[in-house]
Amino acid sequence: MYKVIDLKTWNKRKQFEWFNTFSNPCYGFNTDIDVTEVVNFSKKTKTSFFINFMFLVMKSFNSVEELRLRIVDNEIRLYEVINPTYIVMTDSGVFENCGCPMFDNYKEFYSACHKDVESAKKQEKVKDEYNDNNYNVYYITCVPWLSYTTMTHPLPDNNKESSSVPRICWGKFELKNNRYVLPFNLTVSHAFVDGYPLSKALNNLKQNSLNCLDFFEKK
Repeated sequence: MYKVIDLKTWNKRKQFEWFNTFSNPCYGFNTDIDVTEVVNFSKKTKTSFFINFMFLVMKSFNSVEELRLRIVDNEIRLYEVINPTYIVMTDSGVFENCGCPMFDNYKEFYSACHKDVESAKKQEKVKDEYNDNNYNVYYITCVPWLSYTTMTHPLPDNNKESSSVPRICWGKFELKNNRYVLPFNLTVSHAFVDGYPLSKALNNLKQNSLNCLDFFEKK
């Protein structure tokens, strides 16, 4: 579900119109996220850190309206809920684009995502279509083999619809001062997201990662 934004009366019209003229309106920030509690929960419950952390990412970012704005079919849409899409490495060593619906309940989300990930791992070949042009999503990837300080995403030129989709990446968590910390990147379109909502989304994630049991153990 979504509503269409009336550009004529939208209070962010000037920002949108200016940055929408750019062939690449995107920018991003890197920050460290303390995931100690998420790591501990994942180890204790023998569940996937990737899925657990992604649930927190989805909850954190869906709470920020600007990260739910998209350009689709030449209109500005504000979606009620954004779903995750993510990369899974198959058992043969190639990567598949996957995705599942967003559930507000952790157990429902984990079940759906885990089923999707495990199915993708067993695929013998990847889908013919690399991207199905569904923009009601976040593009999520991770590099669990490497801790980094900066990173950039590949971005298409002059594709307003694709550029309006936030890109998300995190790296390998490492032990620093007895806390597990991972590098995290959020890249967004400046046509929709300026520094304040971007910071709000990242700070939400930092806080929710520290208080992850409030989400994982909620009935």
